[in-house]
Amino acid sequence: MAESRKTDSVGTEGGAEGGARPSASLSARAREAVRQRIVDRRYAQGARLVEREVAEELGMSRVPVREALRALVAEGLLELLPHSGVRVRRLERTDVEHLYEVWEPLAVQASRLAARAAAGDPEGLAALESTLRQAEQAAAEDAGAREVAAHTAFHEGVVALSGNPLLARTMEQLSWQLQLLFGMREEPAHMRAQHADMFRHIALGDAEAAAASTLLHVRDSRTVALRSLFGDTAL
Repeated sequence: MAESRKTDSVGTEGGAEGGARPSASLSARAREAVRQRIVDRRYAQGARLVEREVAEELGMSRVPVREALRALVAEGLLELLPHSGVRVRRLERTDVEHLYEVWEPLAVQASRLAARAAAGDPEGLAALESTLRQAEQAAAEDAGAREVAAHTAFHEGVVALSGNPLLARTMEQLSWQLQLLFGMREEPAHMRAQHADMFRHIALGDAEAAAASTLLHVRDSRTVALRSLFGDTAL
């Protein structure tokens, strides 16, 4: 996924709030804008989001924003408050563990399928390699947000290269939670090197080596995340 920075205004909605239901695209734009603010941590974990204030910030009416907030509750980035409203969900240890339990087998299978498909998709392979260069450049420039976006793009590129639309739809549900997690933990250099290993095996069409290198990477990622977020040392 290419870096998806947005400006603070995502446009204004025409017509009165009491009029027709907002278009799906308008609600989708509101959802994308709020998502990005959560991932950027402009909306901090645990922060209460007030529908009216978010609508004013985005330059939109409250109806599409309300729909966007509901959708983000379903995605797991927001949670309902006991009486009314929503807040940014705090990532607890169990949340991180559950995320890795689901991501690990999907990531491994995506790499296996991508290696089998790579020879027939040189453009997809080139796009995947480009994300590695973007991550290295961002790391060299100490541009954390761009590095997170590039790492997320790498994993999404592997899924795209797999050629399995069901896998892609399943991974899409995890993508923003993973990007949020990647932005909160450290990113050791050896994990960037693991991406390069994964790419090399995929490019060579070695499905089982690609799967094994991905398994190592995801398990290392889990260890780093738990250490960074919760201070775990005995992992």
